[in-house]
Amino acid sequence: MATRRTILTAAAEMIIERGYGGASIAQITARAGVAAGAVYFHFRSKEGLAHALLGLDLAEGLLPRRGPALQEWSDLVLLLARRLDTDPKVRAAPYLAALADSQDSWTSPWPAWRATVARPLHAAARDGELQTHVQPDAVAELLISAWAGMAGHRTSGSAEQQLRTFLSCCLPGIAAPATAARLEPAPRPAPGPGPGPAETAA
Repeated sequence: MATRRTILTAAAEMIIERGYGGASIAQITARAGVAAGAVYFHFRSKEGLAHALLGLDLAEGLLPRRGPALQEWSDLVLLLARRLDTDPKVRAAPYLAALADSQDSWTSPWPAWRATVARPLHAAARDGELQTHVQPDAVAELLISAWAGMAGHRTSGSAEQQLRTFLSCCLPGIAAPATAARLEPAPRPAPGPGPGPAETAA
């Protein structure tokens, strides 16, 4: 499993740097420090690497629910941001998802991603935590669009900073007043080095 993760990370880095078409198995194996046989053992082809990156679980690492369902959604938003800032596999995934729309043999991840971020919103709606006009699927679509856009077009500041701003604008418009009073901001990570140079997958 460790070798598989190393190869996936190397593939993501090369795809970010050179695009899918420009990233070769030879470059990926050199970056990963493994033999080509290891890549083919785990993934069989470069397309297999792309499929694995598209199949990432966006909610991996989400802490257990702490309070309202809308709190879980807020925590998930910031998890997505932090993974975008720190994990090249996550940064490469939206770029590959855009390619999947034109590849007949690729499964689009957009429906699964939208379902992942909509799940706590639907729970919040059932629990009466949302304002009556709020449509969970529409809010999920807005979040995924914003998150994917950050992956391909890195502006100044980290994705976490940008999605904290997103939450500060979004939550007052969707949370019922009683729920809004119960929400807690997610703890900020300890200060560390600033973000590196902007990267794009194209």
